[in-house]
Amino acid sequence: MKISTVVAGALVAICLCAPGGLPANAAPGEGQAAAAGGLFGQQETPDQAARGFLARAREYGEAGAKLVEKGDPRAIDAFYAAAEAAWNAVWTCPQSREILEEASCLYAAALEGLLATADAHGRLTGRGLVIGPAWKPICVPIETRALPVEPGGIDRVLAAPPATDKRITRQHVRGGFGLPVVVRLAGGATGSAAQEFTPARQSLAATAVLRFKMPGDENFLQKFSGPLARDPAPAILDLANPVEIAAVHVGPARPLLAADLTAPLLDMLEAKPEAGISGFLQPYGRGDTKPKLECIEPHQPGRIPVVFIHGLASDEGTWFDMLNDLRTWPTFHRRYEAWVYHYPTGASFLQAAAALRRDLQAAVKQFDPQGTDRALQNMVLVGHSMGGLHAKLQVVDPGTTIWAAISDVPFEQIVLRPEIKEQIAPGYFFKPLPFVKRVVFIATPHAGSSWASRGLGRAASLTVQQPPEMQAIHDEAVAMNPGAFHEDYERSLPTTIDVLEPDSSILRALRELRTPCWVTTHSIIGTAHQSLLSGPDDCVVPASSARLPGTVSEITVPATHTRVHHHPTTIMELERILAEHLRETGM
Repeated sequence: MKISTVVAGALVAICLCAPGGLPANAAPGEGQAAAAGGLFGQQETPDQAARGFLARAREYGEAGAKLVEKGDPRAIDAFYAAAEAAWNAVWTCPQSREILEEASCLYAAALEGLLATADAHGRLTGRGLVIGPAWKPICVPIETRALPVEPGGIDRVLAAPPATDKRITRQHVRGGFGLPVVVRLAGGATGSAAQEFTPARQSLAATAVLRFKMPGDENFLQKFSGPLARDPAPAILDLANPVEIAAVHVGPARPLLAADLTAPLLDMLEAKPEAGISGFLQPYGRGDTKPKLECIEPHQPGRIPVVFIHGLASDEGTWFDMLNDLRTWPTFHRRYEAWVYHYPTGASFLQAAAALRRDLQAAVKQFDPQGTDRALQNMVLVGHSMGGLHAKLQVVDPGTTIWAAISDVPFEQIVLRPEIKEQIAPGYFFKPLPFVKRVVFIATPHAGSSWASRGLGRAASLTVQQPPEMQAIHDEAVAMNPGAFHEDYERSLPTTIDVLEPDSSILRALRELRTPCWVTTHSIIGTAHQSLLSGPDDCVVPASSARLPGTVSEITVPATHTRVHHHPTTIMELERILAEHLRETGM
């Protein structure tokens, strides 16, 4: 069983973390008996009493592991007792670093076994942790500390760390007391803002601390052989935000709180298979390729959204490596929140941008219906590659420029059913979003890429399956308006690769558009390659194409196109830009 592996690993950790345990010649139960009598008598030192608690924690932990192998739910009670004994060891001798280190390992191993076993037997939910025998169950309450969720909003608490993923290259962990866990959230109510902008899986970083009272007249067991022969000690299961809370109080001791900030991102990636190619070749072909704006964590008023928009043949998972690093920066964690835009990249370039515009407007309206949250009025967009073009389409006023790129006939004179006109108009005619105040372009082909017009690019364009609905609208418009459209548009509905060709009329129209005075722009350009024809580039986009007039800052990064947004220099530059954004907006 998977849970057996978890507990076995925990016991290995116990052995490795116990250099100062009982002497090898100590008889079983000897330390426990001494601690039971000595803690409240005068014959033992705090160090001796604490070591008795440590011996008991090891014994209960080993018993719990054996019960797990048998599939016996009584293992829950054994691990609970082990955690209590380790907690008591720290409380009893708080000044000993050696005791603290060993107790921390035993406590974390007991918690991992406890939470994993309880989850496997359906005894751990947002309502609490159920311990004790079936005829006398006890519910240990859960309290969330500085997390953006109440206990009732928790779906699962995962004790075992998620599997690694190649899309995240670094792991950010911190040693300390408690057990880093993943808190997986339940979806919001149907039709609510929480549900509309929630990804397939939404997870938070937390540290579990099973908090007991000070040691007292417990009914100690000389040997653990099944369920506890006494009522379990009362406790509270804290799920604490390790970014906001630095330490835990164990009586007089103040050990640092353990943390794993990468684990929730890995958990979310498990539910996000890499769909870049399928989303490119079969846009809108499945439910998971339809456009959707997603909040990485539940929205919190007063935090500025940073919206990350991926590029061609990619998906939102490409941002998780950068988010993993940004979330270790306390300023980002406390003042910003990450949103990602999931969309198909192979077709309907203008309609995908229109869908993003619509989702952003809906999110601001739902999260702040009174319009009083300044954070939502100072949004930041970050776009990689083609995602940068989508970002620009959120902050410009095209007038008739984009429509003129496909037709010389005014839109009002085009013959189409009214409902069809209403459907396609937002792709060509719109106003800049007033709440977007800053845009960061990363490796964005403002002037196109010659790759799109080469053989490989043309073959890819021909492979794209256009959404049937958009293809039908195109065919109807061309048939009902002979001679009204430019030859390239009349021939076929443009794919995104067509739009990225340097001589694309739509791309030229977009490049000519200027951002309004209230929007600040920045460029980050990849220069890992040197071309004899176009100069420095990132193997896909020339530096000359990635430059945009009017940006307030521009840096070059020695990285290829697919790695430039993973590069440490890019992440440092984005941190600088976001710090500047806080200063300039007074947030």
